[in-house]
Amino acid sequence: MKPHQIRRWRPPRRAVGDRQGTSPPLGQGEPFPPSLPRPGLTAAGRNVFPGRGKRGRARTFPPLPSPSAARRPAGSRTDGDRGARPGVPPRRAQPSPLPGQRGSVSPSVRQSVGRAGARPLPGARRAAAMAETNLKWLTWAGILCYLIWNGFAQQGGSDCIKANAKSCGECIQAGPNCGWCKKNDFLQEGEPTSARCDDLAALKSKGCPMEDIENPRGSKQVLEDREVTNRKIGAAEKLKPEAITQIQPQKLVLKLRVGEPQTFSLKFKRAEDYPIDLYYLMDLSYSMKDDLENVKSLGTALMLEMEKITSDFRIGFGSFVEKTVMPYISTTPAKLRNPCTGDQNCTSPFSYKNVLSLTSEGNKFNELVGKQHISGNLDSPEGGFDAIMQVAVCGEQIGWRNVTRLLVFSTDAGFHFAGDGKLGGIVLPNDGKCHLENNMYTMSHYYDYPSIAHLVQKLSENNIQTIFAVTEEFQAVYKELKNLIPKSAVGTLSSNSSNVIQLIIDAYNSLSSEVILENSKLPKGVTISYKSFCKNGVNDTQEDGRKCSNISIGDEVRFEINVTANECPKKGQNETIKIKPLGFTEEVEINLQFICECQCQSEGEPNSPACHEGNGTFECGACRCNEGRIGRLCECSTDEVNSEDMDAYCRRENSTEICSNNGECICGQCVCKKRENTNEVYSGKYCECDNFNCDRSNGLICGGNGICKCRVCECFPNFTGSACDCSLDTLPCMASNGQICNGRGTCECGTCNCTDPKFQGPTCEMCQTCLGVCAEHKDCVQCRAFDKGEKKETCSQECMHFNMTRVESRDKLPQPGQPDPLSHCKEKDVDDCWFYFTYSVNSNGEANVHVVETPECPSGPDIIPIVAGVVAGIVLIGLALLLIWKLLMIIHDRREFAKFEKEKMNAKWDTGENPIYKSAVTTVVNPKYEGK
Repeated sequence: MKPHQIRRWRPPRRAVGDRQGTSPPLGQGEPFPPSLPRPGLTAAGRNVFPGRGKRGRARTFPPLPSPSAARRPAGSRTDGDRGARPGVPPRRAQPSPLPGQRGSVSPSVRQSVGRAGARPLPGARRAAAMAETNLKWLTWAGILCYLIWNGFAQQGGSDCIKANAKSCGECIQAGPNCGWCKKNDFLQEGEPTSARCDDLAALKSKGCPMEDIENPRGSKQVLEDREVTNRKIGAAEKLKPEAITQIQPQKLVLKLRVGEPQTFSLKFKRAEDYPIDLYYLMDLSYSMKDDLENVKSLGTALMLEMEKITSDFRIGFGSFVEKTVMPYISTTPAKLRNPCTGDQNCTSPFSYKNVLSLTSEGNKFNELVGKQHISGNLDSPEGGFDAIMQVAVCGEQIGWRNVTRLLVFSTDAGFHFAGDGKLGGIVLPNDGKCHLENNMYTMSHYYDYPSIAHLVQKLSENNIQTIFAVTEEFQAVYKELKNLIPKSAVGTLSSNSSNVIQLIIDAYNSLSSEVILENSKLPKGVTISYKSFCKNGVNDTQEDGRKCSNISIGDEVRFEINVTANECPKKGQNETIKIKPLGFTEEVEINLQFICECQCQSEGEPNSPACHEGNGTFECGACRCNEGRIGRLCECSTDEVNSEDMDAYCRRENSTEICSNNGECICGQCVCKKRENTNEVYSGKYCECDNFNCDRSNGLICGGNGICKCRVCECFPNFTGSACDCSLDTLPCMASNGQICNGRGTCECGTCNCTDPKFQGPTCEMCQTCLGVCAEHKDCVQCRAFDKGEKKETCSQECMHFNMTRVESRDKLPQPGQPDPLSHCKEKDVDDCWFYFTYSVNSNGEANVHVVETPECPSGPDIIPIVAGVVAGIVLIGLALLLIWKLLMIIHDRREFAKFEKEKMNAKWDTGENPIYKSAVTTVVNPKYEGK
C-alpha cells in the first residue's frame, strides 16, 4: 500500500460533560473540543490550529523560528526539508500532544512500544512538560518583577541620589523615601559621601543594616480634644458662648518631614440654640424714607422671630449716607444743615453713625430707630463700604461677642469702592482701623473707601456674615459682590422694606446651612489640602473639599486635612497655623514642627580626629568638613584642589586618564561621577568599574539572572555564562522516559542538542522518518482480522505479538480515558476499503488490538439515475436553445418591421402630371340637347 493512502481516523467527539483527562491525546485522532481550542505543533514544527481544512486535513501555518534553527549552519537540511526529498512522498502533518495529556506519546515512543513492548511513562513526560512550562512562566514573571522593581527603585532613588546630600539632614530633606546610612565602612572605594543617601530598599541591598539607616518619620499629637456640644433649645442649663464647642479637635502638633503628608480628621457639628448677634446697617439717604418707617418697629418683631432659633439674641442699629466732601454732598452751609429740598426736615449728612450697640432689648431698638431722620446726598452710589469697615473693626463699640455675627446691609443704591475717593481729593487708602468718636466715623474725609478685598479680609478676620438686603434694581450688582465675599447672602428688599424680617430669617438659614473651612497664611513651602465627608455620603476634594452644604442643626460633618512640608524653613523654627469655619469664632490651632536634622547629628563629634586631624565634625558615619576643607575625610584645603601633584594619584598605572574619565580627582582621590540613571554607578579606586557594562541577554543586564560587578556578571545559582543566560537546570531536558534528552543528545543551557540527526524536538523524541503505530501494525491487523494483505502468507509467524479482539462497530472501540496509552487508527486495505482499529499496551507489556470486524468499502455508482439525468439534461438544454433562438428571431423581425414603417412614413412622392398621359374617359355632347 502506498504511504500517501494512509489516513488517520478520528473517533467521534465525546460529550461536553465528560470529565477532564478523558480526551484522547492530540495527534492520535482527537478533534479539539469547541469550547477549548488548543493549538499544537506538527512533527515538522508547524503550528497546527484546531480548524479543519479540505479533505479533513489539519490547517498548518509556517513554522516559528527556534533557537536551534538559528544555530543551524548554512546549507544543512532541516526536518521540514526531508519531506521534500526526491522519491520520498510528503508525510501528513501529525499534531503533537499537549503537555500534561494522559496517554500522549511521540511517534518514536509509539514505535518503540510496538516493537519492544516497553511501557511508556506518561507521568514522567507530563511532569517534565509541566515543569518546563512552569519554569518559563517563572522566568518571565521574574523578569517582569525585576523590571517593575528596577523602575520603582530608579524613581525613588533618583531624588535621593540627585540631591547630592553631604549630610544626613540634607538627605532626609530630599524626599520621604530617602534614608542615610551611618555605617562607618559603608562606602566603597571611589564613592562620594552622597552615596550614603539613597532609597531605603537600595541601601538595604547595598549591605546597610536597618539599625544603621537614619529615616525619621513625621507624626501628629492632639493636645486639646474637647467633644462637640450637644445642647437643645430651651434647656435649663445656660452655657456661656465660650463654653460651646462646635469643632474638634482644638489644638494639635504636627511633626513634618519634607514630602511626607500628615493627616488628621476635623469634626464640625452645628450646635442648637447658639447665640446670635445681629447688626442692622441702613442707608438713610432720601430714597429710603419709606423704608425707615417700617424699620422703626423691626426690633421687637425680629426678636420674636429669632426666639424660634435661639434664646440668646442681640440686635444693634447703624446708619450711613456718604462722605461729607464734594462732589458726594453739597457743602453749602444751608445744605449741610438740611440737604433736602422744600419743606422736608432732614438731618445733616454724615458718613457712618453707630445708633445702637448690640443689645437684647428690642424696645430700645424701636425707640432709638424711631428718632432717626432721613438725610441726603448728591450722587447715586452710597458710602456703605466705609460703614461696613467700621462695623467690622470696631468690635468694642459695636459690642460683638464670640458668637454668630450677622451684618444686615440695607440699601436701594450701589456703592463706592477704593479709588472713588479721588473725586473728592482723597488719596490715602483705607487703613482698616476703627475711627469712631462719639459713635461717629470721623475720618471719612481723610481715608478713601476700602476695596472689596480689604473688606473680605476684615469680615473674615472678625467672623462676620453679611446679608445684603437690596432692591430688585441692584440685585445683579450685589450678587456679583456676594460671589467675592465668602459667607454672604443677598435678599430682595421690597420697595418699603416690609419683608425685611423674612429676608433676614431666610438669609440666616442659608448661611448657617453651609460650613466653609479657611486657614491662616501658610509658612513658605507648606501646603494643605482638604477632603470633605458631608451628609448623604457626599465627598469632595480640592477647593470643594473645604465646604459642606445643606447642614441642619445637630448635623455632624467631617473633614480630612493633609498638611505637607515641601521644604524646611531656613531657621528651622516652629510655625503655627489656624483653621476655622468661616463665620464662626472657633478654630483649630496647629503647631508645625519640622524634621530637618537626623537624630545622629546631635551625637556628632566636633573637630573629630577621624576627620583628618580635627578638620571636621564626625556625624552619622561621615565627616562634615569645616570651612575651607574638602574631601571625604576633610584631608584637603580648597587651595590644593587643582594641584597637578594630586592628579598623579588618580591615574592608573601606564594610563594618562584621570579617574578613567569617569570621575574627578579631589584631594588625590577619585570621586566617581553620577549618571542620569541613578541605578548605574561607577566605582573603584580609579572609577574603572561600573555595574551597567556587562553582557546582556533578552535586553537585560546579565539576563536578569545575575549581578553586574565591575563589568563582569556574577550569576545566581543554577546559571552560568558571560551573560548568565545559560541555565544549569536539566529538568526542561527530561524526556518522558526519565532520560535526559531521551538518551539521544546533551542538555546545554536547558535545551537539548540532539546528537542523532533523525530526532528532534525539545527532548529529542520526535522522528520525521520513523513509522507510526498505525502504519507499523496495519499489515498484521489486516492479515489476522480479514486474512488478506501483504503479510497474509507469513501472518502466523510475524503477527502474533498482540491480542486481537473484534468489535461490531466503531462505537464499540475503546475510547480515550483508560490508563493504557491508546492509538486510534484508520487504514486502507488492498481492496481500497477502510478498516478501523485501536492499539494499546497494558501495564503488563501486552499489546491489545481492537478491530471493527466489517470494513467500510465504497459502493459502486447507480447507472440508471446517471443516464436518466444526462438524457433529461440534454433535452432540457435543447429546448432552452430553441426557445432562445425563437425569442431572438421575434425580436429581429419586430425590429425590421419597425424600420420599414419608419422609412414608409418618411417617403416623399412627386405630384406633377405625365405629359404623354391620356385619360381613358371620352365626353360626348348631344347637339340636340337644349338643357330643358
